[in-house]
Amino acid sequence: MKLVKTGLLSAGFLLTCFGGVAQKDQQPLRLQNIPADGVPYAQIFDSRVKDASVYQKQGNKFCFIWGATKPDPIEGVTVSKYFPSYRNPERQFDIEWYKQNHPDWIMYKEDKVTPAYGYIYDYGGLVPLDVSNPKVREFYLKEFMLPAIKQGYKVVAMDNVDLGNWPGAVGRYEKGKWVQLYTGKKNDKAFQDNMIGWMRYLSEHLNPIGVQVAANIKANSAPNDVVLRMMHSVNIWLDENGFTHTGKNITGSNWQRQFDYLKEIAPVKGYVSINQVAGALEQTDAAQIEWVIANFLLTRGPQSLLAITPFVDKKAIYQEFHYRPEMNVNIGAPVDKAVQQEKAWSRQFTKGMVVVNPSPTETVSISLPKGKWKTIGGQIKQNAIQVAPASGFVLTRL
Repeated sequence: MKLVKTGLLSAGFLLTCFGGVAQKDQQPLRLQNIPADGVPYAQIFDSRVKDASVYQKQGNKFCFIWGATKPDPIEGVTVSKYFPSYRNPERQFDIEWYKQNHPDWIMYKEDKVTPAYGYIYDYGGLVPLDVSNPKVREFYLKEFMLPAIKQGYKVVAMDNVDLGNWPGAVGRYEKGKWVQLYTGKKNDKAFQDNMIGWMRYLSEHLNPIGVQVAANIKANSAPNDVVLRMMHSVNIWLDENGFTHTGKNITGSNWQRQFDYLKEIAPVKGYVSINQVAGALEQTDAAQIEWVIANFLLTRGPQSLLAITPFVDKKAIYQEFHYRPEMNVNIGAPVDKAVQQEKAWSRQFTKGMVVVNPSPTETVSISLPKGKWKTIGGQIKQNAIQVAPASGFVLTRL
C-alpha cells in the first residue's frame, strides 16, 4: 500500500476530496430508511451472510450493518466499515513496521517494553497507537478511513471505545526518551479525555462529508457524566450490553443505568442495541425474546436499531443472519414517553403497548387500558397483567 504524507487536515481539504458533499447548515446526519413503526434491526458483521436479500424479506427490515465486509450498496441498508478505536487496523503495519517508521506512536504498558495491545490473536496483536497525537489521528484518517469512504462506506464503526484503560497503556517513547501519559489504572481522566477527543476529531472531520461515526461504547467503563460526554461526541452509540448480555437479562441498578442513558441519547442520537440471548436464537426461550423487544421499544428513539444475537458456549455469535417470528411484531409508532407504574415501566404505541419489569426479585401488576390485548405469544390480557421479575410484554391492541 502506498502511504500518504501526513499533513494538516481541514474541512476544506475533505470537502474538496469528496466533492463538497455537505453544507455548513446541514441538518444532523441520520441513518436512512428507519421506519417510525415496527422494530428496525441491525446486523452485527456479515461475513457469513451469503444472500443480502434476507435483510428486506421480513415485515421488520434490517437497516444497518455494523462492520460490513463490502461497501456494495444494499437496498434499504447502510453499511459501515470496521475500525479498532486505538489500534492500527491493518495487519501489514505490524509492530516492526511501526518501530522502523513511527516508533514514537506505539503505546506501551507500565514495564515500558510490552505494547499495550489489549487483544492478542493467533497472528499477534494490532499495534496500539497514541491516538492523542495529532499526527497519529491524521495518519489514521487519511491512510485507513478515507480510502474506505471513497469505496462507498457511509459510517465508520469504531470498536472498543472504552473509557476504562483496560489495555493498561501508560506511555510511549519520544526520540528514545520515555513519556508517561497515563497511570495505567482503568479510571484515568487523561485517558478518558484523549479517547473523547479522538472521537470528536473523527466526527468533526467526517460529518462535513456526510460520514457518521458509530462507537461501541461500554456504558459502565467510566463515571456516568464521562460516558455521556463520549456518547455525545459521536453520531451513533453501539451498545454491546443491551438489556440482555451473555444470555442473562440485565436488571436492577444496571438496568436503570441503561435506561437513564437512553432517556438522553435515544431521542437525539443513533443507537444500536445488541442483545446476546441464551443459546441458539431459534431455541431461545420466547420470554427472553419478548423481554428484549419490550425493552427496545420502551426506550426506542427515531434512530434506534435492535440486534438480537445468540450466545453459545460463552461466545456471542455475530456474522450470521438470525430471525424468528416474534421479531416481526409491529405495534405501531410510539405516542408518548415511557412512564413508571410501581416498579415497572410502560409505553403506549399507536397499535399497542409494552410493559417491562426490571426488578430481579419482585412480580409487579400493571393496569391495562380498556379493551383486549394480545402478547407476542398469543395470550389475551384484560384489565391488568402480572409481570414476573426480569420480564416484559409486547401487547397488541385487539
